[in-house]
Amino acid sequence: MGNRIDTRVILGSLRYKSAPDTNLMFNVPLVQTAQLNVEFDRNIDVNLEQVFDDERQKSDIFRPTCKFSILFSNSYTGSTNYVPLENNLYYVNEIVAARLNCPINPLIMWSGFPQYHEFDFIRSDYNVSGYTQLPNNHIDFVSKSASTYNWNHFISYPFENVYNQQLEAIEKKTTQTLIWTASAGIPFVIENDENNGQNIVGFRCPVKHGLSAGESVKLNFSYNNIDTFEVYSLGDGFDGSDLYIFNIFNVGFTGLTFDDGVEGTFKRVVNPDDAADTTSSYYVRKHKILTNVDDAVLVNAGFDQNIFGIKKKYESSGYTPNRIARVSIKEGSQNYTLSFSKDIKINPLLDNLQRPITELFFTTIWKGYFGLTLGRPKGAGLGFYGLKKGYEFNLPLDPTDKLPSFWWRDSNSNSNTNFPLGTYQTPLGVKLNGQKIDFTYVLPLKEGDTLDGDFCEWNNFEQTERVISTLYHKITYNPEVFNIGTPKPAGVNMSKGNPYGYYYQPHHGLSIRAFSTYIEEGNKKNVVDVPNYAYFSSSKDSFLWKDLYTYGYIDSDNIGVNYPFLNGVHYPNNTIIFRIIPEGTNYSEQNITAEPIIDDCE
Repeated sequence: MGNRIDTRVILGSLRYKSAPDTNLMFNVPLVQTAQLNVEFDRNIDVNLEQVFDDERQKSDIFRPTCKFSILFSNSYTGSTNYVPLENNLYYVNEIVAARLNCPINPLIMWSGFPQYHEFDFIRSDYNVSGYTQLPNNHIDFVSKSASTYNWNHFISYPFENVYNQQLEAIEKKTTQTLIWTASAGIPFVIENDENNGQNIVGFRCPVKHGLSAGESVKLNFSYNNIDTFEVYSLGDGFDGSDLYIFNIFNVGFTGLTFDDGVEGTFKRVVNPDDAADTTSSYYVRKHKILTNVDDAVLVNAGFDQNIFGIKKKYESSGYTPNRIARVSIKEGSQNYTLSFSKDIKINPLLDNLQRPITELFFTTIWKGYFGLTLGRPKGAGLGFYGLKKGYEFNLPLDPTDKLPSFWWRDSNSNSNTNFPLGTYQTPLGVKLNGQKIDFTYVLPLKEGDTLDGDFCEWNNFEQTERVISTLYHKITYNPEVFNIGTPKPAGVNMSKGNPYGYYYQPHHGLSIRAFSTYIEEGNKKNVVDVPNYAYFSSSKDSFLWKDLYTYGYIDSDNIGVNYPFLNGVHYPNNTIIFRIIPEGTNYSEQNITAEPIIDDCE
């Protein structure tokens, strides 16, 4: 009797380098390990905890789920002559329009907000006469498509890097427009300054530079054949500036190399004596879709709602163009849960750095089937229209004119998602100014399709990937159907190609396993189990890598995952705040109840 063979004690530091050694005490059970064999009767004691862990570590099947909380500020008022939409706005000029609409006058412009249904994850306006139901309706509403009219949901993962992506940003203080290629690094504008009586050369970046004092930067130009300089300090004294400004000591530079206004790019260098191994690389990571539209299962999250509530009002029959009373919804608060009917097998998959994947992404794409967005006005010049893509540094308005950054203009092919578009025409009896309208929407993406992701930095020496700037998509209204009257300052030719719109983040990450925070190092001849994704350092003549934590292990820095595991399947989950961000506003609503109109029409 005994268990000398069954029990094995391993120090934490021998399992994972960052794991602490702890004092362990074992209750040694007296388990009989030898017994008389009886024909047709054999028994064995099974350690259920060990069996569970063994199955958990071997399983590569995941069923991701998440909860969406939508935060949406309905910010753009406009007008339309398209009757089905005009009859279903959340009105803002109903008192004036109602007076002018007596008797009924089809030329009167009713202005307001498109209702919340136009942006909701699951449309509930299935029974609106003249819009989703006969007569003279915009479309024939199909209830089973309620969750796919506006948005489509997928699972994706980053599978490769794109180094030649052209990017563009505006440095907010100098207002200079910087254009660069992702692989070149991070852009900057030079501004000379003083710090504690010392002359310094300041580098102002439109994105977070990710530097620390004492590290070095490799510039895309040189001074006396030197292109690598030590970072002397960060920031310019203002709160938060240390994230966007770094400085080098001015040793008396002459000439024009470091003059104010000079533009360039840099790469981070951890150790200039080992630049080959410690210089960062920069890229845009690309995602591949793993599911189809029909695999997504989106449902209401019970009675769960966000904290902002529902904003709605009663539109009496005297204050609507078609004289039909209804309740209009400007903003909603319903939360949703998303799951998938398809299992995700991760073992064959490698990420954009050719490592085992550690993160899946919930990818949400605007479809806009009702056609109020993504179109181009008739008579507009050639250009790229549809759903737009850009980065967090493209979101702020141009500081010179407070208009959208020119990155989003229709003529910029780099901001086009290139998603396939579909069109349909208005029904026979519904026309705009006597003509049919072509409504444009994004066709459903499918498994295997690819799309852009975030702008990132990778450093071989640190074995760490950093997201520099998050990818965003932009939705704009089709001015032929709904005109929000984008302002245009004198001397600026907008050419209807750069209107205000809404931004959203398409990719939201879900960690499914984690790499250790400790960097392993070893010679392949002397170390067992060097993974295929290890980086070979020529200066160290050894491999560098990070080990993958086992499922259920959480280290002292709270790194790791511990999701439910049942019947051979992992069930990771996440909660996502899905923000639909207005680019600018042209309306401030006041809650005023209108007095009844008493005239010959009542």
